[in-house]
Amino acid sequence: MNQKFFRQFTLFLVLFFIGISSSYSQNDECGFEFTEENQNYYNSIKEHIKQLETEFLQNLFTGRSSTVVSSVPVKAHIIRQSDGTGGLTDMELNDAMATMNSIYINAGIEFFLCDGINYINSDDYYTYEQAEESLMTSVHNVNGVINIYFTNSITSSSGGSLCGYAYFPGGPETILMANSCTTNGSTLSHEMGHFFALSHTHGNSNVFNSTQELVNGSNCESTGDFICDTPADPKLGVNNVNVDCNYTDTTSQDANGEIYQPDPLNFMSYSRKRCRSLFSPQQYARINAIYQVSRESMACPSFSTDFIADETETCGTDLTVSFTDNSVGATSWSWDVDGDDIVDYNTQNVTHTYNGVGSYDVALTVSNGSNNISKVKAQYINVGAQEISTTTIELSLTLDDWPAETSWNFLDGDGNVLYSGGPYVEGVDDFTTKTEMFTINPDLCYKFEINDSYGDGICCASGNGNYELRSDDNTLLASGGNFSSGTTNSFFNGVLSVNKFSNEEINLYPNPASNSFTVKSRIRPDNYEIFNALGQKIKTLKVNSNQDLNINVENLKEGIYFIKLTRDNSSQVLSFIKD
Repeated sequence: MNQKFFRQFTLFLVLFFIGISSSYSQNDECGFEFTEENQNYYNSIKEHIKQLETEFLQNLFTGRSSTVVSSVPVKAHIIRQSDGTGGLTDMELNDAMATMNSIYINAGIEFFLCDGINYINSDDYYTYEQAEESLMTSVHNVNGVINIYFTNSITSSSGGSLCGYAYFPGGPETILMANSCTTNGSTLSHEMGHFFALSHTHGNSNVFNSTQELVNGSNCESTGDFICDTPADPKLGVNNVNVDCNYTDTTSQDANGEIYQPDPLNFMSYSRKRCRSLFSPQQYARINAIYQVSRESMACPSFSTDFIADETETCGTDLTVSFTDNSVGATSWSWDVDGDDIVDYNTQNVTHTYNGVGSYDVALTVSNGSNNISKVKAQYINVGAQEISTTTIELSLTLDDWPAETSWNFLDGDGNVLYSGGPYVEGVDDFTTKTEMFTINPDLCYKFEINDSYGDGICCASGNGNYELRSDDNTLLASGGNFSSGTTNSFFNGVLSVNKFSNEEINLYPNPASNSFTVKSRIRPDNYEIFNALGQKIKTLKVNSNQDLNINVENLKEGIYFIKLTRDNSSQVLSFIKD
């Protein structure tokens, strides 16, 4: 045999079998790494996030009228070869952005290009290595926006090939994308999911079957991907998801010996890229909550929208609010000040009187003559104070790296300051946690005000600062951290609040469920309703005993459902999966 032919044929066989081997092993296609800082950040905002997620899911059924979504700025950096050739095309970028927007609109956000495209002509960065990130981003990153770098190839710090990677809130505002993966319809949304604090569905270890999340969903809040309507996932890949996007492994089990039933369609999985096509309802709720807590202040330097109000809460039944536009580059303004999807004002700064008790979304859409962008602040105006029943309120305040900027007051209904704190001491109180106890009386209004003199809140630019207010039974009354110049929380300390049920911790298990699941709540609901993914009501029942909370779903088709639990005038919505 010709030696040259033999060498070529041998090389072909080697490459062929390497290809087969790699197709049945799962590469770490995503370079996201979950760190201790990520865990600390998540723990610091967990209670606040749960509240926001509940409100988001609740709006699916109580009917948020507004269709306005918040605009998030993206700076696109397209890396080409040194001679200016190669690189992602403008059409490919626009198509990828449009695909991602069609997905993220369900989370109440959309993305827009900030100040066009930055072209980087560099052979070095065209074959990008992860170790080059700091040098490259120090020159090209734009502060306060999502910087996405599109390059020909990405090599990880360990030498492997990556499709992309991103960071949780608190890390760099940077995403890296390989061009071939940008155009596959799912990887860009996957990496953006990390940017909004979504973990992989198989958890934060890329070792097969290393997830600690149980199939029955009983520990879904504390491990895995910290999402309870995504099934436990042993780590998907081409070896256990077939070309029809079906999971084929019938033997892998969790610690209880139950067979995994993961979702090969989820964007945050390692399933085949063309199969990934959906986020779960709670994942959408998490994205929206993280936007409100950590990403809302992002702004394009030349064109952005923002606003503040001089008052946001009152114990009374009416409130007059003056809104101040803080947009940049705007030439026209459209205000929807009560979340009904009707434009109320077209002037730059407006004053509005609310004459009914309730919580109101406020949306501002601005134009620069060429493009429109919007910002929505959910439940920004609250008329009629939150009703509570307690003898004390405990404040837990974790400061950021600039404690001298932070101060707070606790006032009675007449505006008298009963308790106060701050400004705190630089170099002494940085990152410390302060605890204060407020004694209050029944049938009176109270207000908590917290301010940041610099205007960037206590999260998340200079640390993961936050505050929590809790009642004497440890019920979370209010929390926050990303509040710009300041925020207020108003309370009426009356009889047992009918709204207490909306803050009650409710769990359902197992989730996913094949035949039935159980709802666990200290406060028994009056009734429940079950809806399918289209919002159609398919079951309703009055709850007469705890036995009624053992709910049979055997006759439901496979898919995602929602259960709305109601007590008096308060309700909660949870999602579950029928498998």
